[in-house]
Amino acid sequence: MTKKSVLGKGIGALLNTSIATPTTNNFQKTKKEKVSSDIELKNSETSLVPISKIKPNVDQPRRVFRNEDIEELAASIKENGIIQPLIVTFDEDDKKFEIIAGERRFRAAKKIGLDQVPVFIKRVTKKEKLAMAIIENIQRADLNCVEEALAYFQLIDEYNLTQDQVATTVGKSRSSIANTLRVLRLPKEVLVMLQKEELSFGHAKILIGLKDEKKIQDLAKSCLKNEWSVKQLSDHLNPKKEVKQKTKSKNTKKHDEKLDALRQKLERQTGFHFEIKSNEKDKGKIAIKFSDKEEFNTIYQFLLDL
Repeated sequence: MTKKSVLGKGIGALLNTSIATPTTNNFQKTKKEKVSSDIELKNSETSLVPISKIKPNVDQPRRVFRNEDIEELAASIKENGIIQPLIVTFDEDDKKFEIIAGERRFRAAKKIGLDQVPVFIKRVTKKEKLAMAIIENIQRADLNCVEEALAYFQLIDEYNLTQDQVATTVGKSRSSIANTLRVLRLPKEVLVMLQKEELSFGHAKILIGLKDEKKIQDLAKSCLKNEWSVKQLSDHLNPKKEVKQKTKSKNTKKHDEKLDALRQKLERQTGFHFEIKSNEKDKGKIAIKFSDKEEFNTIYQFLLDL
């Protein structure tokens, strides 16, 4: 199995251009184009825009901005300036620039009192703006699993995209999109824990497999209270397995660590939940686990496409 690029066709599929190398023909009417009474957009790679003329993106996939992250970024900007410009689009209605990517830089710049910031200006549709924001955040690994799932759901719900189309847009496999969307089935209380990054996607994948909502909530609280790792949560749900593992020899334990590393690699590359087992005679099996018919169909289609 080959691992797909996190960007894939991404921006190329939507805009036929790259957000990393903006061209000088985004605004082609004249060498300079006025978009408001006091701002001129120069026909160049970057423009300096007053921070008062910039507004956040209402469809920003990232919902949680930690104060400590903004503080650190503000200190860096104060020392080194803004190294990577914000990506924005111009809103004709209120004559302001709306952020596509770079809201943390925007917040940090405001915090230290900058008057203007460098930007790349793009002409985009609402769908393209959302897709670019998702891709930028995924590339930086900035989204937690709930934010990522909500962003995919928004593309599907508002723009009638299929999971395959979303996968092509953001450069991920369809199975990865499907597995991330399954997070939204969890109870609201657990989703809040995931948004706050008190629980990880690994915890979520185990909890999704349970049917009892109250049990899911209780286990999530236990993970928080006892600071359980993903493995500890798994062991709690499979106590016999935990006892058996304690009786294994050191060599067997080392072998199991290799198998676990392989399992994690497979899960990262495919988005599926794997089980790998071996015995003392070096015999074993590799299994792909699924919790419902929809997930089985996703795995089935993935294997057919290999």
